[in-house]
Amino acid sequence: MSTPANDYRFDRDSSGHHGPVMPQRRDLHFLPPAGRIGDWHVAGPNATQFMNALSLLFPAGERMFIDAVRSYRDDIPDPDLKKAATAFIGQEAMHSREHIGYNQLMEEAGLPANKLDTFTWDPLDIIQHKTPKSTPLAATIAREHYTALMGDMLLRHPEQLAGSQEDYARMWRWHALEEIEHKAVAYDVYEQCIGRGPRNWLERSGAMIVATGLFWPIVFAFYWQMSRADPKCRAAGWRGHLKMLNFTFGRPG
Repeated sequence: MSTPANDYRFDRDSSGHHGPVMPQRRDLHFLPPAGRIGDWHVAGPNATQFMNALSLLFPAGERMFIDAVRSYRDDIPDPDLKKAATAFIGQEAMHSREHIGYNQLMEEAGLPANKLDTFTWDPLDIIQHKTPKSTPLAATIAREHYTALMGDMLLRHPEQLAGSQEDYARMWRWHALEEIEHKAVAYDVYEQCIGRGPRNWLERSGAMIVATGLFWPIVFAFYWQMSRADPKCRAAGWRGHLKMLNFTFGRPG
């Protein structure tokens, strides 16, 4: 049975616990209003389309993350890590389901969500099926590093979402919290099942370099396509893009 979505926030000091966090699978459903898909963020339609562009990357990426961790789950010697890996898979499945619904709202609003979503699957299919088994897990570690950093930023700086349409904001806070919860799982699975020698370091470093080189250019390319298709962004012109850049790179960034 699904649980109503709570307003999850990250309180670093409340528990006094500083060790690894056991992820928890939460079967939550978010029903953000379709009519606000183009302007739900308090910073305006351009910031909204930037966040929407990020959402488009999640379904395909999370499918790869799930498959990468699942492919090693039976080999994990540590029972606690195996439990964490199962929870990781469950969390990512919930993220994928909710972002698929979110992304469909964009398509129904006339934004090119399905076209851009299709673009994300092909390169990840190559990583999954045309590279060594360890490569998708290394790529997962790299992407999880970025999603944990972004999640940490959102929760450290609640003003980033304060005043935004609350159903969308709650979904992003929930996703951010769970990314922080399971940020180390893929890395720990890699170390326990594959190794931690120089060759392993090189593979993970290479994956991080590739992720860094591709992730943000793709996000901004998707943002550009989304903003061009959005009448409010077109009406805002270059000032809207500057406002988005200030939202992205200004304080707190």
